[in-house]
Amino acid sequence: MKKSLAIAAKGLLTGGIAAALASGAFAATDGVPGFSSTGTLDISISVDDEVRISNLDDIILGTFAGTDSTGTSPACIYRNSATTYQITASGDGTANAFTLSAGPGAGTVDYSVTYADAATPAVSMSSGIALTGQDGADNDVDCANTGDNALISVTVAAADAAALPAGNYAGTLTLVVAPN
Repeated sequence: MKKSLAIAAKGLLTGGIAAALASGAFAATDGVPGFSSTGTLDISISVDDEVRISNLDDIILGTFAGTDSTGTSPACIYRNSATTYQITASGDGTANAFTLSAGPGAGTVDYSVTYADAATPAVSMSSGIALTGQDGADNDVDCANTGDNALISVTVAAADAAALPAGNYAGTLTLVVAPN
């Protein structure tokens, strides 16, 4: 039993050293003694795949005036690579529904959400469902190259608002941007 464990351990050690050598983990070289001596070493860095959403504004729809109430917020979408990203929206209603509420136990009203970026026209969003393949991101974290490059729109339909009792209705829309 001890002999098989020793053989297994020796195999793991040998395999681990071979893997380290193959991956370049032992790439540094020492210089030789002399008037001058030169050594080398490798340097590496890993950069994570990153995205960022910023520059959002709160949307104030104002007082209901008998027509659809629509408001927008700009956004800056940053992507540190040339590939696409996805965006997912969720509301704070039951089951993350897009709803505004007048408070606990009070009425709620649905709202719709659309999203457009610099490369894609406005698309309707469903809560919790990612819009994939978005391509209009900036490679500057603050969108200094393009300025705001996306637009989020919300609409409360006139028919829905007309059926509500008087009150102030509010909610939170959460937007999550991720690499595709």
